[in-house]
Formats: sequence, structure tokens, C-alpha cells
Amino acid sequence: MTTALRFEDVVERNRHLLDDPVAHRQAVERSNRFALQNGLIKIPPLKLLGNAVSLTAYQTGFRNQGSRGTCYAFAACAALEAAYKRKYGVELDLSEHFAFHLNKAGELYPDYVGNTTPHENNSSYWGFQGSSDIVDKLARSAIPVESLAPYLDGPAMDRLRIDTPASGSLDWTSSQEQLDSFEFHERHVPTAARLAATYRVTDHGALPGSPTPAQVEAVIAGGHEVVADVPGHCILIVGFDRDRRVYTVKNSWGEGHFIELSYDSADWPILGGRYVIDVDARDAAPQTAACWVGRWQMDHDGWRGELVIRRTTDYRRGAGDPTKLGNYYRDGRRWDVNGTTTQGGQGLQFWIADTTDRVQPGAREGQEFQAYVFSWDRADAAGSTTWSGMPFGVSLSRSALPGTPTRGFAANDWIGRWAMNHDGWNGTLQITSAAPFGASYTTFDGRTLPVSGGPDGSLPHVLNITIPFSPDNIQPFQLLAHTWEKDVFSGLTQWGGLHFGVRGRRS
Repeated sequence: MTTALRFEDVVERNRHLLDDPVAHRQAVERSNRFALQNGLIKIPPLKLLGNAVSLTAYQTGFRNQGSRGTCYAFAACAALEAAYKRKYGVELDLSEHFAFHLNKAGELYPDYVGNTTPHENNSSYWGFQGSSDIVDKLARSAIPVESLAPYLDGPAMDRLRIDTPASGSLDWTSSQEQLDSFEFHERHVPTAARLAATYRVTDHGALPGSPTPAQVEAVIAGGHEVVADVPGHCILIVGFDRDRRVYTVKNSWGEGHFIELSYDSADWPILGGRYVIDVDARDAAPQTAACWVGRWQMDHDGWRGELVIRRTTDYRRGAGDPTKLGNYYRDGRRWDVNGTTTQGGQGLQFWIADTTDRVQPGAREGQEFQAYVFSWDRADAAGSTTWSGMPFGVSLSRSALPGTPTRGFAANDWIGRWAMNHDGWNGTLQITSAAPFGASYTTFDGRTLPVSGGPDGSLPHVLNITIPFSPDNIQPFQLLAHTWEKDVFSGLTQWGGLHFGVRGRRS
């Protein structure tokens, strides 16, 4: 399919949507170097049955980026949608807003420790600051459908900033907390969207810097659209006509139809690009690691604060490498938090630094924590920490946590009725005696089960028990009473060789 409308003509009416060409070229050059260093450049053999190839039949609807500099998110989401349509025949509308947020809030400045900038990442309120390498990010981080994180145009973003006084002016001098107040606002990216981030790239490739027309043709003839960088802009190339020497382009400026870009355009050469080779299953479960991003209320052994997770991976490092996850806040102070996800993203192993100074991203310094988000309740998590070699419980929640300040904990303080939640499964733990230990557990469906075990003799706040849910599932639990809150506990259980979080409150 071709059209007489040229890319050059469209640009004349939309120059205000172009990025600073110098800054954009620098971003593309970094992207091209990364592709070369990480073996992403893959040019398939050119196989042509004719001199023209069109992938327009696999394209989803035309979108409009409005007044924001979000072109690369639109081009990448269009490529992802086309890949799903080609493989599964599904017509998706994915969230460009979420993808752009990933690229901005998920950023970590590579010179974080020595950087005097008062923030560590970019803001979605700012335009551009990206390129076709956003496809690399979508191979790490899944995105949801548009309806869960709807696109906000420039005026809507302005209204949100104004309606959020804590975000301030959102300029380069803004603090990290001002950026966070905007990035993690429910009107910006709802938590529900993070819990449903499902669609992602499983294999992708890159073009070399300043690719030749033959290299672009080879990718398209191989059945893959090219997310292409041109000076100050990012487009999706979906076809070509070798005889006429034009590419067919899907753009995001509201044209409502395909346009053409000449092979020989001196003003709009292709500077680099990425392409999607494969995508996840159409019925894949939401990406568990995405559940961690955002704000958490945190209670470890009665010490209460806020944990802000901005990313679970550093896009510049290996997928499983520890990185700076975010910060922990308590009593008006801020500590760096480093770590990584475990157990397929369900676990989060992290360290809260023992200094309020910036520490090297990924450093395993300070107090170690291991928490697991609940499989059946993604707004809650629990686990354990250690201090001076002793285990203590930790609970996290998107909402307020129960607990009343007290001091000290003795074995007899376990006696009583506890509402218990392990990995989203609710029941009641009834403890009648600490020594000898006597207890029972009532499941959510009314079964009463015997409980064996008892408090640790030297650490009375530690309760090791087993519950026989079935003959082949005698499940061990380590419950850790909060020594500064006698009415709550946290801890861990094991099932199928995996760890899961547990927490409870006196009922």
C-alpha cells in the first residue's frame, strides 16, 4: 500500500513535535553502541519475491501522540501490537503512556553516585529523552493494555502536575520526591496497570548505525517492522517499494493513514533502529516483577517507613544484576535501597544502606531483607530480615498496616487467636499453650487442622510450625512476631520448593 503524502510534508506541519536533533542524535548513538556491544545487531538474509513488501495488513489502528514528545513509545507499541497480531491474530491497543513511563521513571543515571542532580531518573512529564532502544526495555518490562493506563496528552499532564502540589514545577532542579509524587500518582499510572502488565518482547534485534536501504529491506522482508530513528523523531517502517525507493511509514502525529519516506531523503536519513522478532504468549500471566514498582508501607519488627521502588532492573546491565531499586524513608530521612528480584519476580531481595549518603548501585550494603509478594493478593508482601544475626519479620502493603507499639515479646505472648494470611490464603491460627505447645489452624473453608512445632527456646519471638493441609502437603512456617508490636507477625513458608510470604494479626 502506498500514499502520495510524503514524510517531509507531514513534518512541515508538525515541527514542534520534533526532538532537539543534537540531543536525539546523541541518544541514538548511545543506542547504536549498546546494540553493537551487546550483540543485538541482526540482519536476516534478504529474501524477495518481488521489489515491494508491505506489512500494513498486520498494523493496528493509528494513534496520536498529541502534543507530547512520546514518538518512540508510540512506534515501539505499534511494533509490539503488530507482532502480536501477526503471531496470534489479536488486535491489541497497548499503553504507550505506560511504556513511556517505564523509559523515564525506570531510568537510573549511570553516574548516580557522583551526579549532583537531585534526582536519579527522568520524568514522564518531560518529552523525548529516548529512541528506538525502548524496544530493549520492552524485552525486560511488560506493559498493559491502553484502557488500564490511558494516554494523557500535554494539557492533561499539566493538570495532573498542578493538581499534585507535592510534585512542584517538575524541572531539572526538582527533587527525587517531587518526581516520585508525579510518577507514582494513581491518575498517572494506576497500580492496577502494573498488576496487569502482560505484553512484552521475547526476542528482538537492531540495525547498525546509519543502516543501508538493503539492511532495512532485509528486516521488513523477514516479516518485522522497523522502529526507526530519524533526526529528532521515531517512526515505524512497515513496508518498502524498491522501484520507487520509498518506505511505507506508520506515524503517530494523527495522520490516520500511512505515509512515505524516501530512501534518498537527505534531511531524514535513518540513523538506527530496533525490530521485534518474537513476543510472549497471548495468554501469558502478568509480569510478577512489575508488581513491586511504586510505593509500599513497610513494617519490619515494628519499625515503620515507606519503601519506594522505581525499577527492578537496570536496562544498562544484565537482566538479573542487582541495582538501585529505590529508597527507604523513615523519620524524615532517606536511605538507598539496592537489590534484585528472585523466584521469577515474586521475591525481592534488597539491602537498605546503613548511611544516608548515595551508595554504589547494586551494592549489597546495609540490612538485608527478603520479601515475597502474595500470589493471590498483589497489594501485600511479607518475609524476613536479619539484624545482628537474628531473624525478624517484615510486612509490606500498598495500604496501612496493622500493629500497636509495645516492647518485648515472651513465648506466652503467642497465646491467642491470629488472623493469618499466607500468600493470599486466609485462615485462623489458634494458639492455646506455648509450653507445651498447643495450637490448631482453621482454613478459609472451615477445616480445622492440627499444628505442630513451637517457639524457639532462645528466640521466643520465632515460632516454627507445620500445618498438614493434606497428606502430601505438610507445610512448614517460620512466623516472626514483631518484638515492638505484640499483635502482629510476619514470616515465610515453603511449598513446592519455593518461598512465600506470611503475615498475621491478633484477632
